[in-house]
Amino acid sequence: MLKRDGRVVFWRWRRNPLRRSSDIAEAWIAVAAAAVLLLVVPVVGVVTAGAGERSALDRAQGLHRTAARLVEDAPATPTRFSGLADDQLPAAVRWRMPDGSSRTGVTSVPAGGEAGSSTAVWLDGAGRLRAAPPTPAQARSQGAALGAATGAGVCVLVAGMWWAVRVRLAVRHRAQWDLAWEEFDSGRGHRHA
Repeated sequence: MLKRDGRVVFWRWRRNPLRRSSDIAEAWIAVAAAAVLLLVVPVVGVVTAGAGERSALDRAQGLHRTAARLVEDAPATPTRFSGLADDQLPAAVRWRMPDGSSRTGVTSVPAGGEAGSSTAVWLDGAGRLRAAPPTPAQARSQGAALGAATGAGVCVLVAGMWWAVRVRLAVRHRAQWDLAWEEFDSGRGHRHA
C-alpha cells in the first residue's frame, strides 16, 4: 500500500467497501482536468499567440508611409496621460496626396519637433492618418501576451470548473453518508425524535 504523509495514495482507484461512485467520478474528473491543463492549455496558448501575431501584422496591410510637415511645434515633454510612447506626442501635420491636394490631421510625432520640420506618417488607402503598424518584434510580443493571457484564462476556467464539481460532489458525499448512517441506525432499532 503506497502512503504519503500517512495517507493512502490512489485510494479512489482501489477496491474498497467504503468507496462510493462519487469517489470514482471525482478521481476521473481530476484526471480530465489535469489532461486539459497539460495538453489543451498549451495548444490554445500557442494557437492564440499565432493568431494575435498575424492580426497585428495584418494591421500593416494597406498602409503606406509618406512624408509630412509639422504645422505646429510638438510639445517637448509628454503628458502623463497621452497614451502614447514616451517619445511620441500628438501634433498637427500636413501632407500631400498623390493627386497633389494637401491634407491636415493630428498624429503622433517625436517630442520636441518644430513647426515646418519633416516627419513620417502612415496613411491608409483612402489617405487617412493611421497609427504606425507594429514591427515584427512588437507583433510577436503582442501575440505572446495574448497567448499567455488566453492560456491563463483557460487554466482559471478549468480550475474553477474542477472546484465547482468537487463542491457538488462533497455535498453528494455528505448526503450519501447521512443516508448510510440513517440506514445503519434504523437497522439497530434506534428511533429519531
